[in-house]
Amino acid sequence: MAFDPELDRAPQLLARAARAAGSRPDLTQGGGGNVSVKIGAERMLVKASGAQLKDVTASGGYALVNYGNIRRRIAAGPGGEDEFSDFIRAQALPVRGVLSARPSIETGFHALLNTVVIHTHSVYANILNMSAEGHKLGREMFPAAEFLPYRSPGPQLCSAINDRARASGPQVFFLANHGLAVAHAGVEGALELNERVNDTIRRGLSLPPYPALIPAAGLSARNAACLARYGREFMLENVLSPDQALYCGPADLDGKGGMDAVNEVLTALFYILDCIKVLKFTPRFLAKADIACFDVMKSGRYSRK
Repeated sequence: MAFDPELDRAPQLLARAARAAGSRPDLTQGGGGNVSVKIGAERMLVKASGAQLKDVTASGGYALVNYGNIRRRIAAGPGGEDEFSDFIRAQALPVRGVLSARPSIETGFHALLNTVVIHTHSVYANILNMSAEGHKLGREMFPAAEFLPYRSPGPQLCSAINDRARASGPQVFFLANHGLAVAHAGVEGALELNERVNDTIRRGLSLPPYPALIPAAGLSARNAACLARYGREFMLENVLSPDQALYCGPADLDGKGGMDAVNEVLTALFYILDCIKVLKFTPRFLAKADIACFDVMKSGRYSRK
């Protein structure tokens, strides 16, 4: 029997978390970030691949999966990228009145944590995640949090989180060169925890206000100025995050991509780089092998849209 969203509050709770996280460009950019809400012991709603957080509603933009099967698969060894991605897709369940959707590749690690998981690409957390000094400082600021080295989205990241995941209780993960994930028993608790972590970093590092995003047909004026300052080749050769690898290729930097998302990602990257410089930290860029994997993932398993 198909899940009926009209008979359960979970879709409304998922939409509430998604809108709160997805309406802020300092927390999510482009198609980045993810939220999930578990229903009982086996089922979970999670943002669909290709959907933006801000567009998730109680009637669409999400997938229903059997997260119990996903947990068991990860515990037994998730396998390779393609194999694991196919397994995640196979766990999708029908939802009455909602178009079928492909669960995000990040569904795996959501399955491992507490009832509500909010994963963002917070610029504040990523100042810590994308600098050589950041995780050491982060451990002083958040002694109970988990700090993970960079792992490619998919089975590598799931295995790393599985080693430290708790199925109950609040938990915070800082994911190197990627983002922030918080887990809690309820939506309001997860949103409050997410905000508290970000506010602690903003205040603790005395960070400047996040710049306003002004729509532009090509690169925004601010991003064009920052690109001229850092250099086009520097931005192509030094990659801080999966988002940069997926959204900031040569054509994108020439103003020929899907510019709303490109400008969101570039604004975040330049804010992070500028803050790292002011703080006298050292940027920590992805290795060439990590960057190369995104050429394959762009085909759809880790979509930018």
